[in-house]
Amino acid sequence: MMKKLCLLCIVFLSLGAYAQEKGNDVNPNELIIYAQTYKRGLYRTFRDFQTNNPSEEGDLTIKDRSNAAQMYLLANKNELVLRDGSGEHRVKDYWGYCDGINIYVRDNGLNKILETGYYCIYRQQGVQSSRNYYNSADMTVAALRSPVQIIKVINIMTGEIFELSAYNLRKYILPQDEQLLDQFRSDKEKRDKLIWYIRQFNQRNKPSV
Repeated sequence: MMKKLCLLCIVFLSLGAYAQEKGNDVNPNELIIYAQTYKRGLYRTFRDFQTNNPSEEGDLTIKDRSNAAQMYLLANKNELVLRDGSGEHRVKDYWGYCDGINIYVRDNGLNKILETGYYCIYRQQGVQSSRNYYNSADMTVAALRSPVQIIKVINIMTGEIFELSAYNLRKYILPQDEQLLDQFRSDKEKRDKLIWYIRQFNQRNKPSV
């Protein structure tokens, strides 16, 4: 009896895992990178973005924060707000947003996706502490903060986000294209050509399931 129960449990678990796996499958033709137009709205999840299918609409807009708020309060550079009859409301718990023309990914604020493909490219903007300085007027030490930009890429099939670096190209991205990986390894100027390599990868490789 125990053996039969164990066998049934294994079968049900296998079926559940299979159903979940199938549910995550996406037809490449449905990917947003092949869309003629982008649908306006809010992406609650990566899949909403991936399939060009926003889960919510409304009077959404991006509001920029002041440089002072970013530098001294370490606030995100902007935020997404929803306007309705009762005023403006900050949107929480979402992946990204599309205004019908541009696509934005939420990563320390909203950052516009610059190029779409197998790996979508965007530039994350923010501030970081650089060094401390001593204020002799009140005898305190404070941190100087400076703007910083980081190029990142999104895998359109998995949603994984990588900083565009030589290490990540060699370790995670280019192994899917051995010829391009060999070229990258032998290129003495590769660190100055990271965007070129991700563009080459996008041109040479198309998503499939």
